Amino acid sequence: MKNVLFTTAICLIMGGSSSVSAQFCQTFRLVPQTIYVQRPVTTLRLETETIIEERPVTTLRPVWETQMRQRTRTVLRPVQETSVREETYTVLKPVYETEFREETIQTTRFVDETQMREERRVVMRPVTETSTREERRTVLRPVTETQMREQTHTVMRPVTTTSTQMVQSGQYVNQLVFKPGRRRHGLGWLPRSSYMNPNTGAATSQRGGLYWLPKQTGSYQVQRAFVPTLVPQQVQQTTMVPETVKQQVPVQVTRYEEQVEVRRVPVSTVRMEQEEQRRLVPVTVRRPVVEQTVRKVPVQRMRWERQQVVRRIPVTTVRYHQEVRTEEFPVKVQKWVREEGVQRVQRRVSRWVPRQTIQTVAKTVVTRVPIGQPITTTRRIISSPPVEVRRVVESQASQPSKAEEKQSQAEIEEDPDDPASSRPRIDNGLDFEAPKPPQDPVR
Repeated sequence: MKNVLFTTAICLIMGGSSSVSAQFCQTFRLVPQTIYVQRPVTTLRLETETIIEERPVTTLRPVWETQMRQRTRTVLRPVQETSVREETYTVLKPVYETEFREETIQTTRFVDETQMREERRVVMRPVTETSTREERRTVLRPVTETQMREQTHTVMRPVTTTSTQMVQSGQYVNQLVFKPGRRRHGLGWLPRSSYMNPNTGAATSQRGGLYWLPKQTGSYQVQRAFVPTLVPQQVQQTTMVPETVKQQVPVQVTRYEEQVEVRRVPVSTVRMEQEEQRRLVPVTVRRPVVEQTVRKVPVQRMRWERQQVVRRIPVTTVRYHQEVRTEEFPVKVQKWVREEGVQRVQRRVSRWVPRQTIQTVAKTVVTRVPIGQPITTTRRIISSPPVEVRRVVESQASQPSKAEEKQSQAEIEEDPDDPASSRPRIDNGLDFEAPKPPQDPVR
């Protein structure tokens, strides 16, 4: 609305100066439109690869050598000197003296004596008494009786029968025998048939037709073979047939009858009676007899006597004499020997590879449309020349400054009532910035 009023005011000012120019004044309306610009963009992609380089390497190898060196040192050599000195000391010498003394000893010996001693004891003597008592018992007496009993038994009776038997009476004849040869395959007719599928278990039918069938080839040969002939003959046969026969047989039956018997049985009773017995028992007694004996016992006494002893003691004195000695000793010396070699080293190399892509950028363009003319919205795609982004400095140099952006936005005033003005503002294509490659890429 502000844009329309601004255009109308300009037209009125111009119309006041000249009536001719007022008739050509026309009112316009600013309409923002969005266009899409397609442009190829070259981006840099970081690729890393591993390469193997051969580098000369100098290594130091330790080598040990043995050298003989001399060293001088002062040693103390011991010198021994032996001297003798006399030593007097007092010792106690034992002196033994023996004397006898009388001693009375009592000796006890035992003398065996036999004496008779009367011994009394009470013993139990058995006394047997016999008496008779009456004893009754029941016994079974056997009684034998003869009875007639009917007995059935089976006997074998001979029976003669006639049967027909087939007797062998054959002869040898000539017969043709097929000898199989090589097996071949050929076409043959098979009628329609049904069979069971072993995989599914379902009944499957096979239609008739020509199939590739195996055929057996061979030849017929004449062989002599025995042909049996059976002739019937009547043969008599005697068999034993069982027959049941009944007869009366006498059987002795024994039965037992009870009978009471009375008898007198002697019974012996043993009772014990006490009886006192006396007897003389020989007893051996040992009686002690004491005897006194006088004997002389030697007693040894010891006394100590002082005695002086002189002895010679060797004394060894050691003194040390200084000597200077020179000796050789081995020393291991380590030397480092240089060795030249080649070492294969893996190195990771990174490089930037350009990549061509097409990017669509939205751009807002403001056009003037006369008032009263319908507004048509179209989508335009404009292709721009490729822009190669190499460094961050180059991409930033192509961007407009902030002051220029504010000035271009201030020149165009948007209508708040216009729906096109509520759309988000998209910058032009010059502010596109490519991705920044690292300043110090990883090697």
